Amino acid sequence: MNIYNQIPELKATAIALGCFDGIHLGHRAVIERLHSPEAELLDKAVFSFADGPAFKKGAESIALFDDKCSILNEMGVSELILPSFDSMKDYSPKAFFSDILINKLDARLLVCGENYRFGQFAAGDVDMLRALCAGQGIGCIVVPSVMYDGEMISSSRIRAALSQGDVASAAKMLGRQFSYCLEVVHGRKLGRQLGTPTINQNFPDDFLIPSYGVYASVTEVDGIRYPSVTNIGVKPTVGSNKPLSETWIIGCNEDLYGQYVRVSLISYMRKECKFSSIEILKQAIHEDSIKSISLTADYLH
Repeated sequence: MNIYNQIPELKATAIALGCFDGIHLGHRAVIERLHSPEAELLDKAVFSFADGPAFKKGAESIALFDDKCSILNEMGVSELILPSFDSMKDYSPKAFFSDILINKLDARLLVCGENYRFGQFAAGDVDMLRALCAGQGIGCIVVPSVMYDGEMISSSRIRAALSQGDVASAAKMLGRQFSYCLEVVHGRKLGRQLGTPTINQNFPDDFLIPSYGVYASVTEVDGIRYPSVTNIGVKPTVGSNKPLSETWIIGCNEDLYGQYVRVSLISYMRKECKFSSIEILKQAIHEDSIKSISLTADYLH
Protein backbone atom coordinates (compact mmCIF):
# COMPACT_ATOMS: atom_id res chain seq x y z
CA MET A 1 0.00 0.00 0.00
CA ASN A 2 1.29 3.44 -0.96
CA ILE A 3 1.04 6.16 1.70
CA TYR A 4 1.04 9.84 0.74
CA ASN A 5 1.33 12.86 3.01
CA GLN A 6 0.75 15.20 0.09
CA ILE A 7 -1.81 14.98 -2.70
CA PRO A 8 -0.47 12.64 -5.43
CA GLU A 9 -1.57 12.47 -9.04
CA LEU A 10 -3.44 9.21 -9.55
CA LYS A 11 -5.43 7.63 -12.33
CA ALA A 12 -8.88 6.01 -12.27
CA THR A 13 -9.60 5.67 -8.55
CA ALA A 14 -12.40 4.65 -6.25
CA ILE A 15 -11.99 6.73 -3.09
CA ALA A 16 -13.38 6.23 0.41
CA LEU A 17 -13.75 9.58 2.19
CA GLY A 18 -13.77 10.01 5.97
CA CYS A 19 -11.80 10.21 9.17
CA PHE A 20 -11.18 6.46 9.61
CA ASP A 21 -9.36 7.10 12.89
CA GLY A 22 -10.19 3.73 14.41
CA ILE A 23 -11.20 1.58 11.43
CA HIS A 24 -14.25 0.42 13.38
CA LEU A 25 -17.21 -1.44 11.85
CA GLY A 26 -18.75 1.79 10.57
CA HIS A 27 -15.51 2.70 8.81
CA ARG A 28 -15.15 -0.81 7.42
CA ALA A 29 -18.65 -0.65 5.93
CA VAL A 30 -17.59 2.40 3.93
CA ILE A 31 -14.23 1.01 2.83
CA GLU A 32 -15.73 -2.34 1.80
CA ARG A 33 -17.89 -0.53 -0.77
CA LEU A 34 -14.71 0.26 -2.70
CA HIS A 35 -15.13 -3.29 -3.95
CA SER A 36 -18.55 -2.61 -5.49
CA PRO A 37 -18.99 -3.93 -9.06
CA GLU A 38 -18.66 -0.44 -10.58
CA ALA A 39 -15.20 -0.12 -8.99
CA GLU A 40 -13.85 -3.44 -10.26
CA LEU A 41 -11.22 -1.90 -12.54
CA LEU A 42 -10.39 1.09 -10.32
CA ASP A 43 -7.52 1.56 -7.86
CA LYS A 44 -8.82 1.55 -4.29
CA ALA A 45 -7.90 4.63 -2.25
CA VAL A 46 -8.69 6.05 1.19
CA PHE A 47 -8.61 9.82 1.71
CA SER A 48 -8.33 11.10 5.28
CA PHE A 49 -6.14 13.51 7.23
CA ALA A 50 -2.95 13.08 9.22
CA ASP A 51 -4.23 15.52 11.84
CA GLY A 52 -6.94 18.13 12.36
CA PRO A 53 -10.13 18.54 14.45
CA ALA A 54 -10.84 14.81 14.56
CA PHE A 55 -7.45 14.24 16.24
CA LYS A 56 -7.63 16.99 18.86
CA LYS A 57 -7.11 16.47 22.59
CA GLY A 58 -9.87 14.24 23.89
CA ALA A 59 -9.91 12.31 20.62
CA GLU A 60 -6.88 10.11 21.17
CA SER A 61 -6.27 7.30 18.72
CA ILE A 62 -7.96 3.95 19.35
CA ALA A 63 -5.72 2.15 16.85
CA LEU A 64 -2.00 2.50 16.27
CA PHE A 65 -1.01 3.81 12.84
CA ASP A 66 0.71 0.57 11.81
CA ASP A 67 -2.39 -1.39 12.77
CA LYS A 68 -4.62 0.92 10.72
CA CYS A 69 -2.35 0.49 7.73
CA SER A 70 -2.35 -3.29 8.15
CA ILE A 71 -6.16 -3.40 8.27
CA LEU A 72 -6.50 -1.17 5.20
CA ASN A 73 -3.99 -3.28 3.31
CA GLU A 74 -5.93 -6.43 4.19
CA MET A 75 -9.08 -4.73 2.89
CA GLY A 76 -7.49 -4.22 -0.52
CA VAL A 77 -6.68 -0.51 -0.26
CA SER A 78 -3.73 0.34 -2.48
CA GLU A 79 -3.47 4.11 -1.87
CA LEU A 80 -3.69 5.88 1.50
CA ILE A 81 -3.79 9.67 1.18
CA LEU A 82 -3.14 11.60 4.42
CA PRO A 83 -2.48 15.30 3.81
CA SER A 84 -2.31 17.71 6.72
CA PHE A 85 -5.61 19.32 7.65
CA ASP A 86 -4.10 22.79 7.28
CA SER A 87 -3.21 22.11 3.66
CA MET A 88 -6.86 21.35 2.84
CA LYS A 89 -8.94 23.46 5.23
CA ASP A 90 -9.28 26.53 2.98
CA TYR A 91 -10.69 24.67 -0.01
CA SER A 92 -14.38 25.32 -0.57
CA PRO A 93 -16.43 22.13 -1.01
CA LYS A 94 -16.61 22.64 -4.79
CA ALA A 95 -12.89 23.41 -5.07
CA PHE A 96 -11.97 20.37 -2.98
CA PHE A 97 -14.17 18.22 -5.20
CA SER A 98 -12.89 19.58 -8.51
CA ASP A 99 -9.26 20.42 -7.75
CA ILE A 100 -8.39 17.49 -5.50
CA LEU A 101 -10.79 14.60 -6.04
CA ILE A 102 -11.30 15.02 -9.79
CA ASN A 103 -8.23 16.77 -11.21
CA LYS A 104 -5.55 15.29 -8.93
CA LEU A 105 -6.94 11.91 -7.88
CA ASP A 106 -9.04 11.17 -10.98
CA ALA A 107 -11.94 9.87 -8.87
CA ARG A 108 -14.45 7.73 -10.76
CA LEU A 109 -16.33 6.58 -7.66
CA LEU A 110 -16.64 8.24 -4.23
CA VAL A 111 -17.81 6.42 -1.11
CA CYS A 112 -18.60 7.99 2.27
CA GLY A 113 -20.77 7.64 5.35
CA GLU A 114 -24.09 9.44 5.66
CA ASN A 115 -22.65 12.04 8.06
CA TYR A 116 -19.66 12.94 5.90
CA ARG A 117 -18.76 16.65 5.68
CA PHE A 118 -16.11 18.26 3.52
CA GLY A 119 -14.62 21.56 2.44
CA GLN A 120 -14.01 24.83 4.29
CA PHE A 121 -15.99 25.04 7.54
CA ALA A 122 -17.33 21.53 6.73
CA ALA A 123 -19.88 23.24 4.51
CA GLY A 124 -20.27 20.30 2.13
CA ASP A 125 -22.58 17.38 2.96
CA VAL A 126 -23.62 14.16 1.24
CA ASP A 127 -26.40 15.85 -0.75
CA MET A 128 -23.88 18.29 -2.22
CA LEU A 129 -21.46 15.45 -2.90
CA ARG A 130 -24.15 13.49 -4.74
CA ALA A 131 -24.97 16.55 -6.86
CA LEU A 132 -21.32 17.24 -7.67
CA CYS A 133 -20.76 13.60 -8.64
CA ALA A 134 -23.87 13.59 -10.85
CA GLY A 135 -22.65 16.73 -12.60
CA GLN A 136 -19.29 15.09 -13.28
CA GLY A 137 -20.82 11.76 -14.30
CA ILE A 138 -19.10 9.72 -11.59
CA GLY A 139 -20.49 7.31 -9.03
CA CYS A 140 -21.34 8.21 -5.44
CA ILE A 141 -22.20 5.70 -2.72
CA VAL A 142 -23.43 6.95 0.66
CA VAL A 143 -23.25 4.16 3.25
CA PRO A 144 -25.75 4.11 6.15
CA SER A 145 -24.37 4.23 9.68
CA VAL A 146 -23.67 0.90 11.36
CA MET A 147 -25.54 0.48 14.64
CA TYR A 148 -24.65 -1.20 17.92
CA ASP A 149 -27.04 -1.47 20.85
CA GLY A 150 -29.47 0.93 19.19
CA GLU A 151 -26.96 3.72 18.51
CA MET A 152 -24.56 4.62 15.72
CA ILE A 153 -21.06 3.21 16.08
CA SER A 154 -18.54 6.02 16.39
CA SER A 155 -14.98 6.48 17.58
CA SER A 156 -16.24 8.66 20.42
CA ARG A 157 -18.49 5.82 21.66
CA ILE A 158 -15.55 3.44 21.55
CA ARG A 159 -13.38 5.90 23.47
CA ALA A 160 -16.10 6.25 26.08
CA ALA A 161 -16.38 2.47 26.45
CA LEU A 162 -12.61 2.07 26.82
CA SER A 163 -12.47 4.91 29.34
CA GLN A 164 -14.92 2.90 31.45
CA GLY A 165 -13.00 -0.36 31.01
CA ASP A 166 -15.75 -1.80 28.81
CA VAL A 167 -13.41 -3.53 26.37
CA ALA A 168 -16.14 -6.03 25.44
CA SER A 169 -18.40 -3.32 23.98
CA ALA A 170 -15.40 -1.65 22.35
CA ALA A 171 -14.53 -4.94 20.64
CA LYS A 172 -18.06 -5.33 19.29
CA MET A 173 -17.91 -1.85 17.76
CA LEU A 174 -14.36 -2.24 16.46
CA GLY A 175 -15.01 -5.67 14.98
CA ARG A 176 -11.85 -6.90 16.71
CA GLN A 177 -10.30 -6.90 20.17
CA PHE A 178 -8.84 -3.60 21.35
CA SER A 179 -5.11 -4.21 21.17
CA TYR A 180 -1.72 -2.58 20.86
CA CYS A 181 1.63 -3.82 19.58
CA LEU A 182 4.32 -1.89 21.43
CA GLU A 183 7.99 -2.28 22.30
CA VAL A 184 8.84 -4.13 25.51
CA VAL A 185 10.90 -1.85 27.74
CA HIS A 186 12.82 -2.42 30.95
CA GLY A 187 10.99 -2.03 34.24
CA ARG A 188 11.90 -2.55 37.88
CA LYS A 189 11.84 -6.36 37.46
CA LEU A 190 9.72 -6.76 40.60
CA GLY A 191 7.57 -9.32 38.79
CA ARG A 192 10.51 -11.70 38.60
CA GLN A 193 10.89 -11.54 42.37
CA LEU A 194 7.20 -12.37 42.71
CA GLY A 195 7.42 -15.33 40.35
CA THR A 196 5.30 -13.46 37.79
CA PRO A 197 7.74 -11.91 35.30
CA THR A 198 6.04 -9.13 33.38
CA ILE A 199 6.59 -7.11 30.23
CA ASN A 200 6.29 -3.33 30.37
CA GLN A 201 5.07 -1.24 27.44
CA ASN A 202 4.79 2.55 27.25
CA PHE A 203 1.79 4.09 25.49
CA PRO A 204 2.32 6.73 22.78
CA ASP A 205 1.18 10.21 23.82
CA ASP A 206 -1.65 10.28 21.26
CA PHE A 207 -3.02 6.81 22.10
CA LEU A 208 -6.10 6.34 24.24
CA ILE A 209 -5.25 4.70 27.56
CA PRO A 210 -8.14 2.53 28.78
CA SER A 211 -9.50 2.80 32.29
CA TYR A 212 -6.87 1.99 34.90
CA GLY A 213 -7.30 -1.53 36.15
CA VAL A 214 -6.48 -5.20 35.71
CA TYR A 215 -7.58 -6.95 32.53
CA ALA A 216 -7.76 -10.50 31.29
CA SER A 217 -5.73 -10.34 28.11
CA VAL A 218 -4.21 -12.39 25.33
CA THR A 219 -0.59 -11.77 24.37
CA GLU A 220 0.94 -13.00 21.13
CA VAL A 221 4.58 -14.06 21.07
CA ASP A 222 6.14 -15.59 17.95
CA GLY A 223 2.70 -16.43 16.58
CA ILE A 224 1.55 -18.16 19.78
CA ARG A 225 -1.32 -16.65 21.79
CA TYR A 226 -1.01 -16.90 25.57
CA PRO A 227 -3.46 -16.06 28.36
CA SER A 228 -2.17 -13.08 30.29
CA VAL A 229 -2.94 -10.53 32.99
CA THR A 230 -2.47 -6.87 32.12
CA ASN A 231 -2.34 -4.01 34.60
CA ILE A 232 -2.91 -0.60 33.07
CA GLY A 233 -2.10 2.37 35.26
CA VAL A 234 0.56 3.60 37.65
CA LYS A 235 1.05 0.47 39.81
CA PRO A 236 0.06 2.10 43.13
CA THR A 237 1.59 -0.61 45.33
CA VAL A 238 5.11 -0.12 43.96
CA GLY A 239 4.73 3.16 42.08
CA SER A 240 5.23 4.35 38.51
CA ASN A 241 5.80 7.88 37.24
CA LYS A 242 3.47 7.49 34.25
CA PRO A 243 0.71 5.15 33.03
CA LEU A 244 1.92 2.01 31.33
CA SER A 245 0.88 -1.48 30.37
CA GLU A 246 2.37 -4.27 32.49
CA THR A 247 1.56 -7.83 31.44
CA TRP A 248 2.26 -11.22 32.95
CA ILE A 249 2.23 -13.71 30.07
CA ILE A 250 1.13 -16.99 31.62
CA GLY A 251 3.26 -19.87 30.34
CA CYS A 252 5.82 -17.76 28.49
CA ASN A 253 9.21 -16.97 30.01
CA GLU A 254 11.05 -15.60 26.96
CA ASP A 255 13.25 -12.53 27.14
CA LEU A 256 11.21 -10.04 25.10
CA TYR A 257 13.09 -6.80 25.77
CA GLY A 258 13.27 -4.66 22.64
CA GLN A 259 10.67 -6.75 20.81
CA TYR A 260 7.25 -5.52 19.70
CA VAL A 261 4.55 -7.62 21.33
CA ARG A 262 0.78 -7.47 20.80
CA VAL A 263 -1.51 -7.39 23.83
CA SER A 264 -5.28 -7.72 23.33
CA LEU A 265 -7.58 -6.76 26.20
CA ILE A 266 -10.43 -9.26 26.66
CA SER A 267 -12.20 -8.39 29.90
CA TYR A 268 -11.92 -5.88 32.74
CA MET A 269 -11.45 -7.80 36.00
CA ARG A 270 -10.92 -5.23 38.76
CA LYS A 271 -9.74 -1.74 39.61
CA GLU A 272 -6.09 -0.96 40.07
CA CYS A 273 -5.53 -0.69 43.80
CA LYS A 274 -2.79 -0.36 46.40
CA PHE A 275 -2.09 -3.46 48.49
CA SER A 276 -0.73 -3.34 52.02
CA SER A 277 2.13 -5.70 51.24
CA ILE A 278 3.97 -7.35 48.37
CA GLU A 279 2.73 -10.75 49.56
CA ILE A 280 -0.91 -9.68 49.27
CA LEU A 281 -0.14 -8.24 45.82
CA LYS A 282 1.40 -11.57 44.81
CA GLN A 283 -1.72 -13.45 45.95
CA ALA A 284 -3.97 -11.05 44.00
CA ILE A 285 -1.92 -11.54 40.84
CA HIS A 286 -2.29 -15.32 41.06
CA GLU A 287 -6.03 -15.00 41.60
CA ASP A 288 -6.17 -12.72 38.56
CA SER A 289 -4.33 -15.32 36.50
CA ILE A 290 -6.92 -18.00 37.30
CA LYS A 291 -9.72 -15.68 36.16
CA SER A 292 -7.82 -14.69 33.03
CA ILE A 293 -7.19 -18.28 31.96
CA SER A 294 -10.95 -18.87 32.12
CA LEU A 295 -11.95 -15.60 30.43
CA THR A 296 -9.51 -15.90 27.53
CA ALA A 297 -9.94 -19.59 26.69
CA ASP A 298 -12.02 -18.85 23.59
CA TYR A 299 -9.50 -16.32 22.23
CA LEU A 300 -6.33 -18.40 22.14
CA HIS A 301 -6.71 -19.98 18.71
